[in-house]
Amino acid sequence: MKVKLLLLGILLATLSCEKSTDDPVSDTEQEKMKSEVKGLVNSIFKGCEQADFELVTESCYDSPDFVYLFNGKTLTYQEFTDALKAIYEKMTNQVVTIKDEKYAVLDNSTILYTTNCTFLENFKDGHTFLADPMAMLFIFKKIDGRWRWIYGVESYGQ
Repeated sequence: MKVKLLLLGILLATLSCEKSTDDPVSDTEQEKMKSEVKGLVNSIFKGCEQADFELVTESCYDSPDFVYLFNGKTLTYQEFTDALKAIYEKMTNQVVTIKDEKYAVLDNSTILYTTNCTFLENFKDGHTFLADPMAMLFIFKKIDGRWRWIYGVESYGQ
């Protein structure tokens, strides 16, 4: 009986020492995470402005788990990258104006980014398109030590 109690005690002690993923993230760690993801967001928007497909997609997670919602359409990674490449081939550049943005740390490996912004799209044939207002949401997840863009939503009106 004593052996069973001792083993139960050791098991409970071991389980209680295990780090929970639900532990709150310290303010210092949150700021570090936000700073890392802000660098990716800046790179994504720089790629948007330059109509640079590679720069926009380099942090995307090439996986069946990637989802992009575009004005009511759900796109896979392949559908998203195909559509983006096709539109960027017709575009010279874009002017992105960030009106506000927010970074929310959901846990120690997940950040939700939201922004209200405008996109002025300039095309090679001379026409322009203004997406105003525009709202965007990205979810970033740290996978294998690297921040990856795993989910996006884009919605705009005119």
